[in-house]
Amino acid sequence: MALTRAGMLAESLIRACWPLFCVILLVLAVLMFGLHEVLVLEIFWGAVVFAVLGALAALVWGVRAFSWPTRAGALALLDAALEGHPITAILDEQVIGAGDAASVAVWQAHVSRMAGRVAKARAVEPDLRVASGDPYALRYVALLAFAMALLFGSVLRISSVTDLVPGQGGAAFAAGPTWEGWVEPPAYTGKPSLYLADVKGDVLSVPAGSRLTLRLYGAIGALTVAETVSGRINDVGSATDPSQSFSTEERRGGKACRSRWSPDR
Repeated sequence: MALTRAGMLAESLIRACWPLFCVILLVLAVLMFGLHEVLVLEIFWGAVVFAVLGALAALVWGVRAFSWPTRAGALALLDAALEGHPITAILDEQVIGAGDAASVAVWQAHVSRMAGRVAKARAVEPDLRVASGDPYALRYVALLAFAMALLFGSVLRISSVTDLVPGQGGAAFAAGPTWEGWVEPPAYTGKPSLYLADVKGDVLSVPAGSRLTLRLYGAIGALTVAETVSGRINDVGSATDPSQSFSTEERRGGKACRSRWSPDR
C-alpha cells in the first residue's frame, strides 16, 4: 500500500507540474540558443513578461490540480486492482447469520480465502501519461527544443542574460577587462556552436559563413577587436564596441576560414 501511495503521488505531481516544466525547458532553450542576444531590448523584456506570466499561470494551475494521496485512496485503488475486492471483504463484519455456527463457518472460510488474495497483492503501477491533458503534445515540443539547445547551443550563454538587466553591468566592469565569444556554424553543417574561450591554440578553422559574436567587458578601450575574416566595408562599428557580431566570408576557393587570434587580447 505504501508503494501504491507513492505511485499516486508521482502521478499527481507529473500531471500537475508538466505545464511548468514545459515553460522552464522552453525558456532555457531560448537562452541557450542566445536568442536574447539578438532581440531588440523592448522585445526581450516583452518576452520576459510573457514567460513570467506563463510560469505563474502554470504554477497556479499545478497547485490547483495537485492532490495529496490519502491512505484511504491508496487502499481503495489497491482493493480495486485485486479480484473480488478482498480488502473490503476482510474488513466487513458478518451481520446475517452471526448466531448460526454453519453461517459463521462459511463466513470465516470466505474471509480466509480473501486474506489469501490480499497476501498476494502487489503495488499498483501509476499512470504517468498526460496525453489526455496535453492533446497538442506541447511537452514533446518543449523537450525537443531543450534537446536541440543542448546539442547546438551553449549553457554558458544563459549567464549573458544578466548583461541586459539594468544595473548588472557593473559586476563585469569590476571584474576587470574580459571577453567572451561564440561561433555559430551555418545550419547546413549541423555543427554545434563553439565557445571561443574553450579553444586552445592561436589558430581556429571554421566553415565559411559562420557567425561570430563577441562581448567585451571592462573599461571602454581596454579591449579591442581586429579582424580580417568578414570582409566588411560598410557598417563597421568601433573596435571597442562592447558587443560585436559578424560573419566569416568565403576564402581560399571555398575552404574554411582560418583566423589567427589571441585569447589574451
